Amino acid sequence: MTPLYVQEQLVAPERFWFANTDMGSFYKVQRTPSDNSAFAHWLMAGRLFVTPKPSIPSQYNKALIDMRPGDPVFAYEDRVGFVAIGWVGEPKDLTDTVGGTQLYPNPTERVRSVAVEWDTSVTRDYHDVAKLTRVGGHGLQQCNAGTRLHTYVLDMLRELHGMHRADPDISEAIALSRIQINSIYGRTTRAQIINARVGQGIFRTSVLAREPVCRMTGIAAPSCLVASHIKPWAACVDGEHLDSANGLMLAPHVDHLFDTGRISFTDDGQIMVAPSLDRQILHAWHLKMPMSVCLTLIRRAT
Repeated sequence: MTPLYVQEQLVAPERFWFANTDMGSFYKVQRTPSDNSAFAHWLMAGRLFVTPKPSIPSQYNKALIDMRPGDPVFAYEDRVGFVAIGWVGEPKDLTDTVGGTQLYPNPTERVRSVAVEWDTSVTRDYHDVAKLTRVGGHGLQQCNAGTRLHTYVLDMLRELHGMHRADPDISEAIALSRIQINSIYGRTTRAQIINARVGQGIFRTSVLAREPVCRMTGIAAPSCLVASHIKPWAACVDGEHLDSANGLMLAPHVDHLFDTGRISFTDDGQIMVAPSLDRQILHAWHLKMPMSVCLTLIRRAT
């Protein structure tokens, strides 16, 4: 998705979302002193995570439901500041799971998440943010036009817009260099975010070389394809995270069905459809059945 904010004309959002990166929950299960950035995991997963309090299971429900595809999201990390601008994915991908992952290993913890396309090119130091508002105490909050915070984040959108307008194809090397020299990040946090971003790029490039088209739609435009893990990131071991054989290039709507377990594949490449998936969706998206997809590794865990 290319948001309006980074196209030819900057369109001021009527509303946006502020999301705290859930550092409190992250610290509860901190494994090592260097494990100090929850957002590095958000960036790698391409998602926004919230962990409702056990005493308030419906916490964040309204905010997550009200989020619309394309809405801008500003990620804030305690004691660091704004670390990224993101946009809610299209189609919107909201999931409700439990812990047991790298970021939330407590298997009894409820975890809700929504797909967000993050951009770490524009950030703000927390000392600067603190002069304007106390944002660290909120988990997920909607803000509307006309507020002081809205004016502040609009400046961030203008900065990002200027970068993309000057160079619509900002190279990954330039984006990484901005992260490297930005004083907003501590050394460990900077390394984690860079490693996550580099890992995404390496995986996408290697999968694209192996799978240049979406095998279900025939779409071959790289900008319209998503590098999807066959074996989920959280379940990968050893070198599987970046192994090109553990990936498929899929059109976004196919990736959505695949990632949420609504479709999967047998070992010989036959597509499987979950009984709960409305066949009208397949018809509307021109995904004809039956079909066979060449798959060389393992089917997606569901």
